[in-house]
Amino acid sequence: MHNKWVSWLLIIITLLTLVPALQPDRALSSEANTKNPDFAVISQKLESIAREKGIPSVILKSIAFKESTWRQWDSQGNPVLGSSTTHPAIGIMQVATYSDTDLETINRLKLDIDFNIRTGADILNSKWDMVPKIGDGDRNKLENWYFVLWAYNSWSGKNNPNQIATTVTTTESRTANIPYQDKVLAICAEPPGFLATYLNPVNITKINPLLLPSEGVPTVNTIWQTPTPVHYGDLRSSKPFNLIRIEGTDRIDTAIKQALAGWPQGANSVVLARADDFPDALSGVPLAADLNAPVLLTPSRAWDSRLDSVLLQLKPQKIYLLGGEGAIGKEISQKLSALGWPSEKQVRLGGLNRYATAAAIVSSMSAPSTEVVIATGENFPDALTVAAIAGQKNMPILLTASNALPEDTLQALKRLNPTKVHLVGGEGVISEGVKQKILTELKLAPASIIRLGGVNRYQTGAQVLKILTESSVRLAFATGGDFPDALAGASLAVRQKATLILLPKQALEEYPDLLGYIKELMPKAESAQVFGGEGAVSSQIETQILSLR
Repeated sequence: MHNKWVSWLLIIITLLTLVPALQPDRALSSEANTKNPDFAVISQKLESIAREKGIPSVILKSIAFKESTWRQWDSQGNPVLGSSTTHPAIGIMQVATYSDTDLETINRLKLDIDFNIRTGADILNSKWDMVPKIGDGDRNKLENWYFVLWAYNSWSGKNNPNQIATTVTTTESRTANIPYQDKVLAICAEPPGFLATYLNPVNITKINPLLLPSEGVPTVNTIWQTPTPVHYGDLRSSKPFNLIRIEGTDRIDTAIKQALAGWPQGANSVVLARADDFPDALSGVPLAADLNAPVLLTPSRAWDSRLDSVLLQLKPQKIYLLGGEGAIGKEISQKLSALGWPSEKQVRLGGLNRYATAAAIVSSMSAPSTEVVIATGENFPDALTVAAIAGQKNMPILLTASNALPEDTLQALKRLNPTKVHLVGGEGVISEGVKQKILTELKLAPASIIRLGGVNRYQTGAQVLKILTESSVRLAFATGGDFPDALAGASLAVRQKATLILLPKQALEEYPDLLGYIKELMPKAESAQVFGGEGAVSSQIETQILSLR
């Protein structure tokens, strides 16, 4: 009988010790530290744990704000709990992933704000592994977190914007039923209240709802393209940053080194351009990209013996010559035949002038995009600024005179029948008359022609890069004062998926748009290359670039 009462007494004591955990709405012991830290302390905690878990801090901070407005406990010292009476979400991250019988974890989620944040971050990372992959899987690209945010709340149709749109009917309910992930992104874009002090606004691009299924969730095994424009978080690569200069004794030698850097195992095709003049080569980079080929430079008439060894090393099946015999003479073609590339292995792309040559080059592309670039044929910087981007996007580059659209260019445009045309350069470079001619002849809507221009070649370059390119963790730099290093370098940049930036000889401060763009990219870059020697890109400019990291 005595043993029976002892047993009952032990059971009662045990139950009393479990009451706080079993009754989550009851105030915790006054001995527990249940006062929320200052927002500055919470901000530091979220940033530190975000770095620890490999999550951009803007993502973790915005989720924590959406879930609890950065509160672990309410004004009475009780843990902030969700609405469920049987299995409530707990604390600053509103963690609901726990076992009802795991009382130790439940209490830690209530009493330990750091544990709560870490648990929320771990749940977020588990969703990263669960949902469809976006883009290249770069965790520092904020757009790549769209499905992860969706899944943090519920990987179900209730967060599908299309399903919501078909199940609600009133304006009020539409406002109330914004998908969870879109609510988090709205916080990122316009941090409300105190959050504006601890979060820099960023307008993260959403997945286009037109690409999503009408209901349910996207298929897990589908890889989605990262929506643009792309924005980056504050994760830093653990890899050391490298800045490598690829230079030769002259422009021909630099192009050789660029080719061997990108195609050390050889290439099926090689594009050969004139080394001493630019017009016939300006459209060549998209073709080189289409062929996955390096660009080599040659004298117009006399053969450079250094090309012997590089061609034998690359072993191309075909060599494409940009320009007629007035640009690359028949002497060069004869030498190629002697080296083992007879006429049937040579493809000459030329016309009566630079505009006809550009049209011929474009006509040789196997799968051109429906977007086309128009650049001036009277100078090289604008075409080379966009060359690597055009190559990566399979966009043909056609040339125009300043005040008149050449007939060869017009006919090439009609054959391509583009849906969008990018004019690179201001009205002083490509006139409004040329723009109107394209609109009229192609019967395009005005919005289908986009002008990308600045007050000079470097400001134009910055505008082109900002609007057309998806920023890369690889950068490449070349002088904007001459064409050869950037021409051959653009094909290498395409091969390496790098962003190519043309640089002035003067201090970057004279070109604020360009400087601002490089400032934005450098902290996120894992590597960079400089094409050409110090006569092209000075050591002072190189030092300035490194200082922006």
